[in-house]
Amino acid sequence: MSRLIDDMLTLSGTDSSHFTIQKTEVELDTLLLSVYEKFEPLAIEKGISLHISLPDALIPPCLCDQGRIEQVLSILLDNALSYTPSGGKIFLSLQSSSNQMILRVADTGIGIPDSEKKAVFDRFYRCDKSHKDKAHFGLGLCIAQEIIHLHKGRLWVEDTPEGGATFVIVLGL
Repeated sequence: MSRLIDDMLTLSGTDSSHFTIQKTEVELDTLLLSVYEKFEPLAIEKGISLHISLPDALIPPCLCDQGRIEQVLSILLDNALSYTPSGGKIFLSLQSSSNQMILRVADTGIGIPDSEKKAVFDRFYRCDKSHKDKAHFGLGLCIAQEIIHLHKGRLWVEDTPEGGATFVIVLGL
């Protein structure tokens, strides 16, 4: 219940323009590695393989709110762990181009039908109506979308080639 209240307060803040971000220069490869390490024990416990792919070359820092981007990645990983069965895989990746960073959280879970891909970012929307996990209220992706929007970035979902869902985040440098 406290998680639901926290999520509702976060969304209320975005509605009333009181939700702020504090941008600093962030090394996204280090942030992604940190999030990976936090979720690895839970993935192992659930029998899910968690993988990470980082660029070999040095990447420039990204001007963003480190805590909020970590929150977005945590939302996406939490969802991936919830909707990927034991024996499945989750992949975290980071790519850098001349003026943007691309982060991906991909899973081999149940996937999202094309007809519902946009709706998953709506408040209280739950794609799998039969999913009995009461820890999910259908607010996480809406919050993630708001955070990325405040960063003037983009967030969308597409199909994972092996089946499942891939959430893509694009942030400017």
